[in-house]
Amino acid sequence: MTELTKNAECILRILESADSLTTSEILERARLPEYADICQDCAGGDAFVVAANQLVEAGLIKKKFGKGGYRWSLLRE
Repeated sequence: MTELTKNAECILRILESADSLTTSEILERARLPEYADICQDCAGGDAFVVAANQLVEAGLIKKKFGKGGYRWSLLRE
C-alpha cells in the first residue's frame, strides 16, 4: 500500500469517531482544532476527494451515494 497523505490520515481519524459521515460533515469536522495537527487542506473539496478516493482504492473506507451526497465509513474487519 502506498503511504497515506496527511489529508487521508485526517479522514481516517475523523471516521474513527463515527459510523458514517457525509462529505460535508467530514469537511466540517476537519476544521476543528483537534484535527489541526494533521489536516492540511482537506477542508476544501478537491483535496478531500483525492484523499478519500485514495482510501477507497486502498480498501480502508467505503463510500455510498444517498440522500445528501456521499456517505463515507471505515471498512472494519
